[in-house]
Amino acid sequence: MQNDKKLKQFSKEFFGKSMEFLSIEYIELTDDEYIFSCYFKEECSNPMGFVQGGMITAALDDATSAAMISGYDEKKAPMTTDLHVLFHRPLPLGSAKMKVKIIKLGRSSATSEGRIYNLEEKLVATLLHTAQPVDRP
Repeated sequence: MQNDKKLKQFSKEFFGKSMEFLSIEYIELTDDEYIFSCYFKEECSNPMGFVQGGMITAALDDATSAAMISGYDEKKAPMTTDLHVLFHRPLPLGSAKMKVKIIKLGRSSATSEGRIYNLEEKLVATLLHTAQPVDRP
């Protein structure tokens, strides 16, 4: 799979500071899902000791963006127009897994769905990411 190879290279060669901070790593591309892992440090905690919701959103934003960039063969990048996140349960600090599905890659808009799971494979949050594809600099 061409995109699988590109995403592995993407993970090794390109890390934005947020991806680096959250230790986001591309794992594999299944039939229709991009799989990523991430790690939430103590600095990501909220006052209750769980991962702060904005940190979860940032991780899902990065993973869905990487999948869209891959879907456009690295010729376009998503300029986010909307992020909609639903939180289903708290996420403990530490490792988590994200699954991303591309819903649409069009000329004027792109949409993807990202889901993050705890170590017990329970759904923690769902993010719907809508973006305008723009030429990469």
